[in-house]
Amino acid sequence: MKTFTLLISIMVLSIIHLGCGQNVNKSIQQETKSKKAKVYVSSLSEFRNILNSSNYDITLKPGDYNITELPEEERSFVCSGSNNTINLSGVYINFPVGTCKDAHFNFTGSNNTLYGGVFEDTYQNGMTEVTDFGSYNQNRKTLAKGLKGGANIRVSGNGNTIEGIKLTARGSFPYGYGNMYGIGRGNATGLDKRCALLITGVGNTVDNCEFQHRAFGHVIYMQKNADKTLIKNTYIEGAVRPSNDSYSETNDGDLPKRFDYKMPIGQMKGLPIPRDVMFNLTEDGIRAYNIPGSVTVENCKVVKCRGGIKLYMAKGAVKVSNSTVLDCVVEGYSLNNGGELINCKGNAAYGPLLYMHFDKVSNQKIDLTVWPAPHAVGNHVFAAIKGHGHDITLKKAKNNEAIDRALRPIVVGYKARFEFLTTSYPGVPKGYEDNFNTYFGDATYQASNIFLKNETEYPVIIGNLSENNKIESLGAVTNLGKENSVKRKI
Repeated sequence: MKTFTLLISIMVLSIIHLGCGQNVNKSIQQETKSKKAKVYVSSLSEFRNILNSSNYDITLKPGDYNITELPEEERSFVCSGSNNTINLSGVYINFPVGTCKDAHFNFTGSNNTLYGGVFEDTYQNGMTEVTDFGSYNQNRKTLAKGLKGGANIRVSGNGNTIEGIKLTARGSFPYGYGNMYGIGRGNATGLDKRCALLITGVGNTVDNCEFQHRAFGHVIYMQKNADKTLIKNTYIEGAVRPSNDSYSETNDGDLPKRFDYKMPIGQMKGLPIPRDVMFNLTEDGIRAYNIPGSVTVENCKVVKCRGGIKLYMAKGAVKVSNSTVLDCVVEGYSLNNGGELINCKGNAAYGPLLYMHFDKVSNQKIDLTVWPAPHAVGNHVFAAIKGHGHDITLKKAKNNEAIDRALRPIVVGYKARFEFLTTSYPGVPKGYEDNFNTYFGDATYQASNIFLKNETEYPVIIGNLSENNKIESLGAVTNLGKENSVKRKI
């Protein structure tokens, strides 16, 4: 019996020892894997080749480089390796427009970190700013030249981080006219876009970056399987120009003249190019398409884009905090069901600061401070609110400056798109009647069970199909709906 007991004890100890050994070996393997070999490279060719490997700490020698140092078919850095740290501090890479066919960087691997580096699309003639848009758009080889796949940087892998870079994007067609000639299928001229950063993977981060976007295309945007995307501490700047300038483009090849200075497509088709508004030369600053996952934006600033932070098509949780949107043309912020704006700021200089796309959007929580826009132009509204169950607070900046020369309405409940949603609401802008009736004559909408606390002088207009809303407002309130609770705060 003692012998049997001793045998069992030895077997148990052996099993325990074997398990511990396996754990120790696994720990050693993990530690070895976590250690990255340091690699220093001094040319773009060496840099490109090492990006196919994994578990490296890669440093490119600081200095100025030109992508044309590489053969034409190799002018894209494909980061197919994983678990790499890529240090480009002190590195400048020039990407002359018309010399690259594909993305500048393509992250197909996972758990990589790229930090540092300045990347710039440059025009081969030395131009840095487009002033003659007519001539520019007629040069499709070295100026108005987009990019295959659209984006300078593509991130399809998971768990990657883009940190501390500066990217200047140039080169697209058509450029200089906002959305007038179309942004997708059914466009009037053909499109050759250039975007900055496309994310399609899971768990990717953009941190402490700067994007100077001088091309028609999105800056940071998410598509396909994007989820758990974090964008923080990042500055995005596009460009705008007065719509009136398009009337000075009188050469036969100039796009406004080719279309007789009229809007060629969409709901505005046949109407004259609007005067005294701003054209966005860029698409959206931060944009989500029909993605399954979540997006978090923290401490970011978006200036002079089409839409600022536009996340209404994300299906996961959306949270935007401590961020600012200024001087955007179509909308500042646009969220999805349950989306949150926490301690955010912005103005309505060239378009609505807040815009809701879907009739049934619900349960947004919005804490938004309004900044002055004395330079504002156009007849747009300040905010367009619909759906149900929202909790919205609009606060005035503490400097107590006049918000705007025009008291733009905060509209609660509407059936029109932004082109027709103007200070004429609930009326239709003069000259737009036929187009409005064609597209919106039978449209319906809803705005219900919304709490709006308006601490600004902007007036509130409650649409005629709005009901059971609670409004507290410093600005005047026009109630065209029913069973709405209205309280003026004077």
